[in-house]
Amino acid sequence: MGKRYLIIRPDRVGDVLLTTPVGSALRSHDPSAYIAWLVRPYTAPLLEHNPHVNETIVDNGASVKTLALAIRSLRFDVAIVAYPRWRHVAALWRAGVPRRIGPASKLYSLLFTDQIWQHRSAGTKHEADYNLELLAPLNIPFKRFPTELYLTTEEKSQAKRTLEGHRISFRKPVVVIHPGSGGSSARWPLKRFMELGDRLQETGCDVVITGGPGEDYQYLMIDNMRRIPVFVAAGSVSLRELASIYAGADLVVSNSTGPLHLAVAVGVATVSIYSAIVTCHPRRWGPYPAYPEGNSLHQVAVAPDEGTPQVDIGKVSVEAVLKLCEARLAMKPPINASVG
Repeated sequence: MGKRYLIIRPDRVGDVLLTTPVGSALRSHDPSAYIAWLVRPYTAPLLEHNPHVNETIVDNGASVKTLALAIRSLRFDVAIVAYPRWRHVAALWRAGVPRRIGPASKLYSLLFTDQIWQHRSAGTKHEADYNLELLAPLNIPFKRFPTELYLTTEEKSQAKRTLEGHRISFRKPVVVIHPGSGGSSARWPLKRFMELGDRLQETGCDVVITGGPGEDYQYLMIDNMRRIPVFVAAGSVSLRELASIYAGADLVVSNSTGPLHLAVAVGVATVSIYSAIVTCHPRRWGPYPAYPEGNSLHQVAVAPDEGTPQVDIGKVSVEAVLKLCEARLAMKPPINASVG
């Protein structure tokens, strides 16, 4: 009988997806392991149908005592805290989880049994690599695994029907553009995305625009684009529905944001635009494991670093991004293997 593991990652979409390689590594090391996750309510659907997830615990903000009692009842052997916050660290300690592993970055990290010294803010490694390093105390050798999001056949079929209802015939290449960033990273100017959308439509692509909560660009883009794309209204679809729409596209173009990692996790080609600032650089947040290892499926444009404190992501030209898109579309589309 394998050990019982708890992975804690109670933050955002991209962060959770960039932690899924930890679950894959645990399953590879211990095929009979029981692997549970503790996540926020809105990211829990990302873990559905994942064969490396036995249980998902939703953190609804309960007290430390209540959370500790829930964790104690599940008798975990090991907890891996990829994103330490005092509530979770204190709850693990009160629950008496024998092995508690996490970064040695906070005063309350003293409650971990195994502290891993990391300097994530320095951005010298990828976020997913930092997460995988937390497995070292378990004598699990470092090995990269892809990020994962498993879609059902019905979810993908429904997404296709949704796009067909928006006049997408799939006789042309389908490019999805996600201009937002959820406030989590530098954002390429909207006017550049609009120009890119026009240029892609001129080259014979169907363009779909998606947005997250509070990112409704529809009317502004209708007023300023020469060719009106298809819009999937911000907030009108769930995370899994959004991922299914991406899975049916030939290419997704985005800033560094959660939806980019959704696209990567379902196996669709991407072009992404990044600032060269250390905390925003693709070295830390790029498509994984494509950026650290190299993979033509995922192309990255990085703003030039001119040695100033602020790097203007707007200095990435439309022409440069368009060339990356055209190069990617010229290649044979990949087969999406992440289907449950």
